Amino acid sequence: MHYVMAIFFSSLLMCSHAFAGSLPSASPEQLSTLLNQRMLIMKAVAGYKAQHHLPIEDLPREQVVLENMLQNAQQAGLEPHSVEPFVHALMDASKAIQYRYRADWLSAPDNAQPVSDLTETRQQIVRLDSQLMSAISQRLQSAPLQAADNALMIAQLTAPQLSENDKKRLVASLSRIERRPEAKRG
Repeated sequence: MHYVMAIFFSSLLMCSHAFAGSLPSASPEQLSTLLNQRMLIMKAVAGYKAQHHLPIEDLPREQVVLENMLQNAQQAGLEPHSVEPFVHALMDASKAIQYRYRADWLSAPDNAQPVSDLTETRQQIVRLDSQLMSAISQRLQSAPLQAADNALMIAQLTAPQLSENDKKRLVASLSRIERRPEAKRG
């Protein structure tokens, strides 16, 4: 648990520095940090759902997340249709992490882990999603992601319970995101 918290707080510190000033471009490292932060929160989501006997999959909630992220993408100058596969990959990886935690807890319950209120946790996710869309847009303003950037991001995605296939799908879909044509000029 201390390891997860250490990663979370160090990532938070890195992110706060990244967003403290107006950066011309977000680095692949910053994108990886935001993705790791989002994935780390999934343990709290899984814990709440396990404690309250809720299913991992929540299709109405997923629709809300999708709509919010597409709106964030639009506001950030991104082409929403190019963002949608990334959002689905993000939600699928998030659910997979939750299922993996749930499976672990079936064999060894983690009753010592305090469970956060799901409303607060979801607010954290919404903030990270907004930061992620802004960071992607910042990056694409200066340069598209290259193969080396993608490899770096995959290597830096270290959140527990995130599989290699999850990482590859996230980064592949992220690398296909485009800026809106009118946003490219402005």
